[in-house]
Amino acid sequence: GILHTPPHHRRNLRRKEKARMSAIQGMMDNQALTKKEQKEIESMMQDMMFREMQEVYIGLVDRCFNKCVNNFRSRKVQSSEKECIKNCVAKSIAHTKRVQMRFTEQNQKLNAQMQAGAAGGMPPTQ
Repeated sequence: GILHTPPHHRRNLRRKEKARMSAIQGMMDNQALTKKEQKEIESMMQDMMFREMQEVYIGLVDRCFNKCVNNFRSRKVQSSEKECIKNCVAKSIAHTKRVQMRFTEQNQKLNAQMQAGAAGGMPPTQ
């Protein structure tokens, strides 16, 4: 499964899935779809989002493990390793939340600009 896929292959899969999601979104925006087609597309998008969440989680585990666990002489995780992992995960989660917040802000600005342009206001600017 995805856990055993090398990182460079996972990146290629993510690019392909993002392209597929973009194409699906374009279809949904530009065509009237039947209820069955809408449900199929929604299911596909949910699957892609789930896989993306798995990728984020796997990346977090890889990063924090490689950064924090470096003593393999003991079967137990050392207290310093536990603390490092705890901090690594906390920082990664905080970073992800911050990126999501900024993405939402930018999306809201873009939507407002597009609505203003559609209402006869100024065209969107970047």
